Amino acid sequence: MNPQNSFLSPQGSVSLKEQGDVLRIRLRDYLSKFPRKKLFLQEKHAPDDAFFSSDRTHSIATTDDYSVHPDLKKYADFFYDKTRYNAFYESPLEGFLRQQKVKDIGLVGLETHTSILFTAEELRNRGYQVTVVEPLCMSRDESLHGFAITVMCHSLGVRISNGQN
Repeated sequence: MNPQNSFLSPQGSVSLKEQGDVLRIRLRDYLSKFPRKKLFLQEKHAPDDAFFSSDRTHSIATTDDYSVHPDLKKYADFFYDKTRYNAFYESPLEGFLRQQKVKDIGLVGLETHTSILFTAEELRNRGYQVTVVEPLCMSRDESLHGFAITVMCHSLGVRISNGQN
């Protein structure tokens, strides 16, 4: 989820700086050994998208911010754009998951309190089993990250993994 320059590059508009470097390295190590199909969901904003009026500085479609970080791009089997926190909003994701006969989904990436939380909630609504690998997720705000993990675990029935189990 959102493995993009906007968050993970030092020049990104909402760069996580050193924390982003740590997450990028963790993701690279994990994804390089992960044997199953990997779908990268990219945030894609239009400069005038009113939905993101309070945070329209990142992942603008026509900028390098939107691009998947080069250290991670080679690990993706599929790419989909998402224009809202919930990756199902006006996207072909449901058809793709059905075509691939997916039942269990693992989520990693950015931002835990928005994109991961709202996508996990929608996946659970549609009957999917969802696991979030907590050390491979991050938010720009640590307290919101913790809140999102708690909500997913206790309210949505999402399995929270440390990546070892």
